[in-house]
Amino acid sequence: MPKFGASLYCVSRLITSGKITPEQGVEWLCENGAEVIEIVPIGFDPLADNGVAGRMKAAAGKHGIPISNYSLNANFLQVSPEEWDAEMARVKAHIDIAHVLGCTTLRCDCSSYRRAADMNHIEIFYEDLPAIVKSFEILCEYAKTLGITVLIENHGFHVNGSDRVRQVLKSVKADNFGHQLDVGNYICVDDKPEIATKKMMPFATTIHMKDFYIRNPKYDPGDSTQFDCSGAWFRSSGGQYLRGAITGQGDLDMVDIIRTVKSHGFEGNIYIEYEGMEDCLYGTKVSLDNVKRIYSEI
Repeated sequence: MPKFGASLYCVSRLITSGKITPEQGVEWLCENGAEVIEIVPIGFDPLADNGVAGRMKAAAGKHGIPISNYSLNANFLQVSPEEWDAEMARVKAHIDIAHVLGCTTLRCDCSSYRRAADMNHIEIFYEDLPAIVKSFEILCEYAKTLGITVLIENHGFHVNGSDRVRQVLKSVKADNFGHQLDVGNYICVDDKPEIATKKMMPFATTIHMKDFYIRNPKYDPGDSTQFDCSGAWFRSSGGQYLRGAITGQGDLDMVDIIRTVKSHGFEGNIYIEYEGMEDCLYGTKVSLDNVKRIYSEI
């Protein structure tokens, strides 16, 4: 039986605006049904605030809820050797923070999700693959000393899509490397989530549950940008308009997706990652309740 939790990313708008602290966000998630917590350092910097990791851990500990995953944006591609060294050092410092929190997994990007669209083609992916593999293997070697498994998520527009992510997973030679399967993000590169989830479940270490509204690329629904995933519409690689939704209320077939997860016998952690336009506390609570309910009903 998996554990159903939530990502601190769900309430990052409140943290960024200063309305709540990171530890208050953790406590709210614990009080509203999360069985496990994922930390995403948006709106605060654990490397600059030496005490925030301890405060978040204490907030979760009051409820007996583990902080199990740490999720981090990073970029190792199209950078100078000096920039690559600095980015590797920064990610390793975050791995140390994840260890302090008691995390067993850390999700790390390898490519900026704000890359220009013409830099995301398949031939460029294969040119980048050696750098991707090298970076992850070095990080896995470091994380292994702390008992942490490094995860690649299907995130952004370059290292995304079931075929590309599978290629990375098969290429990295490390036994502490796995996949954070975001069931919604595959639609960002027009990979049908219901099918991609079936293809990628054998690789899944953890899961992000996320839903989207999907609209015809011919008609701009308004308030659309390319990269703002918290409120506004943005566009997939193929031009579809996407907007975050409460899980179970969007256009993805969440019953089919959750049935796939359950039938596979997945027993890892499942985290809600809500990024819709509704009040984020309301959207997170309903999303988590919906996933638990659907899982129990199918």
